[in-house]
Amino acid sequence: MKKLILSMVATTVLTVGLSSCATGPVAYGPAQDNSFGFASQQIESDRYHVSFTGRNADEAHNLALLRAAELSKGAGFSHFRVIGSGVDHQSQGGSPVTTSVGVGIGSGGRRGHYGRGSRTNVGVGIGINDLGRALQGNKVTVGMEVILLNITPELEGEQSDGLADNVYEADSVISSVRPQVFSN
Repeated sequence: MKKLILSMVATTVLTVGLSSCATGPVAYGPAQDNSFGFASQQIESDRYHVSFTGRNADEAHNLALLRAAELSKGAGFSHFRVIGSGVDHQSQGGSPVTTSVGVGIGSGGRRGHYGRGSRTNVGVGIGINDLGRALQGNKVTVGMEVILLNITPELEGEQSDGLADNVYEADSVISSVRPQVFSN
């Protein structure tokens, strides 16, 4: 019975340990293969399609905006306007890690030597269907099309309520969204 409990505890710890690997923010950088990160494609000289694949929609949206802001600054523009966007939820559909516990009771064995023999067998199985998928968790991709703009402070001040809808100041996005770097 002790072995059964120990086996069940070990299985639970392993399952929780693997599932906890799929939490937390993703690293900011270019996506490689079919992984997390950003992608960007220039459509015209001042127009791009940017996307970011993250663990949730908020993270993916914010980091796609960050990529658009970086492209704006890199091309010499101060602002950008999002002219279209979409979200693609790529659910993994169930847990890729499965566990099972089986108990078998049998009788028999050798008589006489230690008395009547009986045995109890406990089997614990852990199936990992796709370890890579288990460690990645769910994916959400936010894609957006952006137009790069230069808005002078005079033009910005002429608008009564600030910037127009879906227009972002690149420096502000970079300073507020850029992932924090921790150092000692």
